[in-house]
Amino acid sequence: KRELAALALDLSESANIEAENVRLRRALNYIEREKNSYLAAPVLSRGGGAAAVRNIIRVGKGSLDGVCEGAVVTVPEGLVGRVVSVTLHTCEVMLLTDATLRVACVSESGDGGRLYGILFGGSEETLLLKHLSGRDAIADRTRIVTSGEGGVFPRGLEVGVWLGGGMVQPSVAYSTLEDVFIRCVK
Repeated sequence: KRELAALALDLSESANIEAENVRLRRALNYIEREKNSYLAAPVLSRGGGAAAVRNIIRVGKGSLDGVCEGAVVTVPEGLVGRVVSVTLHTCEVMLLTDATLRVACVSESGDGGRLYGILFGGSEETLLLKHLSGRDAIADRTRIVTSGEGGVFPRGLEVGVWLGGGMVQPSVAYSTLEDVFIRCVK
């Protein structure tokens, strides 16, 4: 019975290592695809106190690693948010779900039509695309990406898919983030 219990623990640990391996391999592929310099950082904590109200996570890289306030934070699935404060060893990232964060976005469309707007935070299930211009009707599930306008977020980072009526389903599962990538601009 003891040997079976020990083997079960070994199997469980092996499964956890395999899952981490898959996640990190996918992350490395993401870094290799990008032309900019990205810094990988673990998510240390989320929510709690004022951070929960502001949809903030704390990550394990800071100014000693080259992180600066305003840096863009992503994962392979899309845009996470932006660095709002930095200490020597950590930084706080305001998530795209925060109601105060605004992102200039555009729809991707195969037929040349485009819908432009400003993305507002909402919840982990839906974000809001307001101040729309361009083509009025785009197909449901059309990808919404950053437009690059405003000079804060680079063009082409996925934020989610169009659900209609100004609603966008985020492409990132914010509550399950383990590692993020900070775009260093040095």
